[in-house]
Amino acid sequence: GCYDGVDRIFTVSDEVKEKFCAVYPQYREKTMLFRNLLDQERIRRLAKEKGFTDGFDGIRLVTVGRLHYQKGYDIAIEACARLREMGYDLRWNILGEGPERPSLEKLIAQHGMQEHFILMGAVDNPYPYISEATLYVHATRFEGKSIAIEEAQVLGKTIVASDCTGNTEQITHGVDGLLLTLNVENLTETLKYALDHPEICRELRQN
Repeated sequence: GCYDGVDRIFTVSDEVKEKFCAVYPQYREKTMLFRNLLDQERIRRLAKEKGFTDGFDGIRLVTVGRLHYQKGYDIAIEACARLREMGYDLRWNILGEGPERPSLEKLIAQHGMQEHFILMGAVDNPYPYISEATLYVHATRFEGKSIAIEEAQVLGKTIVASDCTGNTEQITHGVDGLLLTLNVENLTETLKYALDHPEICRELRQN
């Protein structure tokens, strides 16, 4: 195969390594872990730049990721609508662009969430927006290793994420974030729990 001619194969997480080696056990000896490199000082410095300018001072949820089926935004839109129905004054801002924009915009309109679930497109500097979030949400269907989660951790945010491969390697449920099995009910309830328990969120951020 194409891997025969390479000296080393690097994966971004242990879970990805194990999945790769399950398919290609013959390459286990030359497969190694190499985690993402993050410039933490640069992230913190850039986070001090100007973020949101919409004047909104309610609950702010932020997600960074391309507009793709993988990212589970269809589930997020419905969870956002349910939280609004429960009386939570929130805006969920999505930083990223992608092929699902037309279908997501249609779904947002169907739920009447145009003012509350906002597709901001790709931004040059996502860090001020992450920094200003009440919660950072990463409720994806699948993941390799999320740089966005690592960046939110650097910025000391409370993180709510799905319990898929990759995410579970970065977050320990109830210790430094909240994990959920992805569906509308679980996402809604986990976000509600986080919003209703600021003292627990403070503990998660410190951890």
